[in-house]
Amino acid sequence: MPSISSYILSKPSLLSSLILARRLFGAWYTRDAADIIRDRAALPAVKALDKSTECMPIDPTYVLKDSLSCNNHFGYQAVSKVNPLAYAWSKSADFSSPLITGVIPPKRMPSGEKFDVPMVTLIDHINENVSGHPGLIHGGMTTVIAHSSMSLLAALNAPRAQIVPRTLNMDYRKPIRTGDFVKIHAWLYEKSSISGSAPGVTDAMMLKAAVHFYSLENELLVEAISDILVANGSRQDVAQIENARF
Repeated sequence: MPSISSYILSKPSLLSSLILARRLFGAWYTRDAADIIRDRAALPAVKALDKSTECMPIDPTYVLKDSLSCNNHFGYQAVSKVNPLAYAWSKSADFSSPLITGVIPPKRMPSGEKFDVPMVTLIDHINENVSGHPGLIHGGMTTVIAHSSMSLLAALNAPRAQIVPRTLNMDYRKPIRTGDFVKIHAWLYEKSSISGSAPGVTDAMMLKAAVHFYSLENELLVEAISDILVANGSRQDVAQIENARF
């Protein structure tokens, strides 16, 4: 007697109907915060991060509250029910384990030699409040999460600095569905000093950052790279560097 799974696979129309039903159900069904926290705690990915000796949990909102220009970078949490879990990786970590390195150029791998905190990982729940089309995250919200994750990492490496992303290039590979959890790895791989800074500005640097979104099955969903300006000084003074040509 065939199993239920083999029977379903032998009926393409039934399989398609079940997939469609799952997507529609995911678009309509909503979890409350308690459900999200309970389900997230049971994820193997979360358990592995909690047990790892190469990373430690951090509070993104606490990190960013001392950053002079990142207070609203996690603004999407206003429509999210639960803040993402976040973990900071040590500079001696083996990044070939959490990352799918085959799609990352060697020169763009996290650099523990140049940064005290080379990478952060977030586990986020994509709820129905951030959807564009029913059942799918809005592309702009994906950009905000990518931007926020890389800015969080910059803030960890440059406390109380102005943090201003200068460029952001997104590559949307696969759709991200509402109701799903995603793993987000953001890392830094290069930095360079900026000469001739504006008056009142010190320690100006350009950081090169990257971010990958993965499904819990380790499918690469989204990747992005960004140039991030960090500098000490007033927002007005740093804006003069922002508008400068490099």
